Amino acid sequence: MDTKKLNNTYFLMRHGHSRANEEGIIISNPSIGTIQYGLTEQGKKQVLSASGKFLETENIMIYCSDFLRGRETAEILQKTLKVQDINFTPLLRERYFGFYDGLDDNQYQLVWEKDKLNENNKHNSVESPRLVSNRVESLISDLENKHAKMNIILISHGDCLQILQTVFDNISPANHRSLNHLQVAEIRKM
Repeated sequence: MDTKKLNNTYFLMRHGHSRANEEGIIISNPSIGTIQYGLTEQGKKQVLSASGKFLETENIMIYCSDFLRGRETAEILQKTLKVQDINFTPLLRERYFGFYDGLDDNQYQLVWEKDKLNENNKHNSVESPRLVSNRVESLISDLENKHAKMNIILISHGDCLQILQTVFDNISPANHRSLNHLQVAEIRKM
């Protein structure tokens, strides 16, 4: 994808501090993540604070993961910025961590070590960086075909956004951990 010729301006936003962050566990299964582990009070305040970055911005659209922590983040932005609609999409869902789902979040490091060696890493049923890259790149292509001159906020999760950055930077998704990690409620212009 030639990101130098995009019709829209994209902002990546990681959801605010969530119950999963607070408990230090991996929640990547959609049957759990779409209905549980929403934002903490701290997370809600973080999102409200971050929304100030867009108060003077026009032509905003929000596309968001359908996980609860993403939805709650988007709803705060929607109210604050007076955006009419939120567009929920499974293409921005958390990367699926297979065997590691529900385990301590220190297990991420095991997956990331394997990612560095192979962009098609599916060890222990983990969704590979290449598969995540393909799904988020398809979203960007679709948005480019549907919209022009919009400021599009993409609300998602740490790994999904790290891998999306590799699409914008035109590097292998295996290198996603070499990029500056988005903190909770951080917004980054691409």
